[in-house]
Amino acid sequence: MIAVLAGCAGKGKVVNASPMSGGGSMISIQAVKHSFSPNDIHVDKPGLLAIEVRNVSGSEHNFTLKDTRGKVLKSMDIRPAGSIIINVELPDPGVYRFYCNKSFHASLGMKGQIVVGR
Repeated sequence: MIAVLAGCAGKGKVVNASPMSGGGSMISIQAVKHSFSPNDIHVDKPGLLAIEVRNVSGSEHNFTLKDTRGKVLKSMDIRPAGSIIINVELPDPGVYRFYCNKSFHASLGMKGQIVVGR
């Protein structure tokens, strides 16, 4: 079960992912009009990250996550008022970027980053 964390965190605010009892971390993100909230997430160390993305807008969005080298790790569409859960292994410290791949959404601000520590 994914706990709802930081759902009301503002854009630009750094939010730490919460540790899970079996190892790894979890975070909840909202997809709103043309942004993700939160959009600056920090994870203590490499490992499994469970990401719940809830689309609270009336239009379809997408969550695309790239690794530290720019290769797409996951890409999933999210219907209006829907949600998805993505379990992803983040094997290396560094910055993993995410964005909505729908036309112009990323350029309008629908993007963010997950910073993984050592």
